[in-house]
Amino acid sequence: DWHDVRVSRRIYRDGNSEYFLNKTLCRLKDIHSLFADTGVGRAAYSIMEQGKIDLILSSRPEDRRSVFEEAAGITKYKTQKKEALRKLEATDANLLRIGDIIKEVKRQIGSLQRQAGKARRYQALHADLQVLDTHFSHRKLKGLESELGDCSAQIARISETEQSTRNEINERETKLAGARRELDAADERIADGRSKLQLLENEIASHRHRIEFNEKHGVELRQWIERSRREIESAESKLREQNAEIESANALVEETARLLQRKNEELKQLTESVARQREVFRVSDQKLRDTQMSLSKDELRHSAVAEDLRDLRERRDATRRDSETARSRITVAQADHKQLNAQIANARATTETERQTVERLLARVRSQEDTLRQNRSALTDLEKKLAAIDRTIAENESRHEVLRQLNEEGEGLAQGSQALLKSKEFKFVGALAAQLNVSQELVPAIEAALGRNLHALVLRDTARAAEIISHLNRHQLGQAVLVLEGIDHRDRPTKHLPPTAIDWATNKVQAPETLAPLVRRLLDHVALFKNLGDALIAIRKDPEIAAATLSGEFISHTGVLFGGSGKVRKDSLLERKARIGAIATELTKLRREQASVEQQRVSLESQIAAATVILEKTVVSHQEAQFAQTASASKISELEREENSAEQELESLESDCSTLERQIAAADEQIRGLEEQTAQLEKRITEARSEISFVETQRNKELQEEEDATARLTELRIAATTDEQKHQNLLAQRAPMLARQTELTELISTRRADIENYEARLFTQAVEDESARNAIERQTLDCGWREAEIGKLVTERTRRLEKINSDEAELRSTRDRLSELQEKRGMRSVRQTQLQLQIEHLAEHVMERYRVDLRAFQPDEPAHEKVLHAQMKRLTRESVVAVAGRGSEEEIAAATA
Repeated sequence: DWHDVRVSRRIYRDGNSEYFLNKTLCRLKDIHSLFADTGVGRAAYSIMEQGKIDLILSSRPEDRRSVFEEAAGITKYKTQKKEALRKLEATDANLLRIGDIIKEVKRQIGSLQRQAGKARRYQALHADLQVLDTHFSHRKLKGLESELGDCSAQIARISETEQSTRNEINERETKLAGARRELDAADERIADGRSKLQLLENEIASHRHRIEFNEKHGVELRQWIERSRREIESAESKLREQNAEIESANALVEETARLLQRKNEELKQLTESVARQREVFRVSDQKLRDTQMSLSKDELRHSAVAEDLRDLRERRDATRRDSETARSRITVAQADHKQLNAQIANARATTETERQTVERLLARVRSQEDTLRQNRSALTDLEKKLAAIDRTIAENESRHEVLRQLNEEGEGLAQGSQALLKSKEFKFVGALAAQLNVSQELVPAIEAALGRNLHALVLRDTARAAEIISHLNRHQLGQAVLVLEGIDHRDRPTKHLPPTAIDWATNKVQAPETLAPLVRRLLDHVALFKNLGDALIAIRKDPEIAAATLSGEFISHTGVLFGGSGKVRKDSLLERKARIGAIATELTKLRREQASVEQQRVSLESQIAAATVILEKTVVSHQEAQFAQTASASKISELEREENSAEQELESLESDCSTLERQIAAADEQIRGLEEQTAQLEKRITEARSEISFVETQRNKELQEEEDATARLTELRIAATTDEQKHQNLLAQRAPMLARQTELTELISTRRADIENYEARLFTQAVEDESARNAIERQTLDCGWREAEIGKLVTERTRRLEKINSDEAELRSTRDRLSELQEKRGMRSVRQTQLQLQIEHLAEHVMERYRVDLRAFQPDEPAHEKVLHAQMKRLTRESVVAVAGRGSEEEIAAATA
């Protein structure tokens, strides 16, 4: 028992509907039964739309009969009668069907009995099969469990072997690591021995270079000795010739002296007058000869000194050229050494730069990887957010589309209004509710104020209103509410708004200009209140107004109160329109957010793509920088080796150059001494020539005087004079010969002294060469010992390497054996798993088929033997019957033949 009734309908997307009476689920039939005899049903007479009375009066009697039956209250019973007749017809049809079923069952009884027999035989056979199958499965289970135990034991043994193999591998790896450390130590000893060997070879090369230089210098000294010996031989031959000439001259002088002595005694008295003049002439002549002899000696000495000076200069020039060559080589070596130093410095700077570049690129790679990771994480978050927005948009679009379709189909409107909207014959602007805009909180109040008017359709052509109503009546489509545009609605006088009211309803409803007068008429003097108490107070004060509350209560101008529910109906037209607007606004906002997020995602993807490309380029640059750094380090090592070699060569060249410079200094000292001697000799020669010229002038003068003095004695002294002249000539000739003899003797002694000096120098060089050869022999022996030691170390390293290789081969074989054990254990594990699966499958199969726990099953051997014996008897019987059947068939065939 309720004071009011609320009928609700819930529509689903699949087209199904649910009906509620006061929120209680019911059938549509229950709703029809409730409204029967009340006059408010679908085709009731309580509500008459415009033109309905004329339609009833002008309709046929059959059509008017329904109205009278409804008014008389017999429509309910006619409906019940129709339902009872329909049920009786269904019952008769069911009886006929039952009779048919009985006939069919009787016809099938024989077949069913045969099937029942087969079923009983099946049950017996199934019971025997259960016994046999459970016993067989139990035996199979035991066999599988036994095999599973063996497999588990094998797996355990294999695992133990595998563990021992792993321990063996660890021991071998430890031993191999120790062997590798010993191999590295051997490599270090080999490198140390080779460096010492290289040092010894460099010293041997230096000694050999010294020996070559001494040999070259010795050849020059021997050439000088040979040239001095040739000069000595030439001087000795000249000396012998000079001695022979001197001996011949001495014999002539002695002979001439004896003759002259006899004549002088004869002419003694004759020569006393000219003795003094002749003595002066003799002194002058002697002086001239002495001077000439000294000049000849000085000229010879000057020639010898000039020749020595020329030879010494040539040797000095040769040594200087060698020194200049050595200096040029030193300069080149120093330039090469400086260049190598510069290259090493540049290479180290380049290596340091490349190392910094590698570190910088590595830091950049890590930074870019972090940035890329953050961007990808942000992209994932954006994609999740975008997916959530897409889901929300899809949900809202779906809700919006459903609500829009409901609005377009006129869902919630009267049945006739829905039919007119679906009809293509008439054109409507739409439902009145679809043309109004009301805020969400005022929807219950406006719907309560408008009431059934919300179901009205706005008609474009008011002239077709009668045709539309006729169409509804003719096709029994239900009632409809139509809004006729163009009808003049006069506004009533404005009243004062009650102080407790929110506002007039007409001020809260937005409608098109063509419908605004109608809305003002429908909501004329309807005030909006927050609650029903304020509305009742305002109605008591001013009964001519109507009141609507925010919770949906409505008090009409006549004082009728409509209400009873504080919640908005779910099929509210205005609420649906407001929800459509709210969903559209939310969709707009979501699409903006979606576009913004999509733009952020596209931007982030482009950043990720660019960052990926940059990261790949940075990684390539980092790898190239690492390769360049490694190449620079190798280049530095090579340049350092070249620098060490260049330093050794430079030291050798500087030693040779210092030796050559000392030789040049000694030669310069000798040249200065010879040049001083040459200058002194030239000075003496010049003085001697001047003196000779003076003496010759004086001698000529004295000779002239003598000739003049002796002219008077010419006749007397012709013979004496001739002999004397001959004697004097011989004496004059002998004196230069003696001087030349002395010069040649001195030249020979000088050259022999030079030869002794050269031989002493050769001896010194020979001593140096012998010392160098001894050092070379010692260092060669040391090199041989070093090479032998290096050979032993290399042999030892080879032996260790072979041992390491053999250990590695054994380790590989052990690892292969471990792999085989792991593979075997894997196969055993697979087999164990297969057995476990077979056991589980067998147990599940028996449990599923016979409801027997195979693991707890206790074999019943007597029952098993009994069933087995029975089955054997059955098989024997069936085979006998089969043989008998074949024999009877053969007899029948023979009789027929």
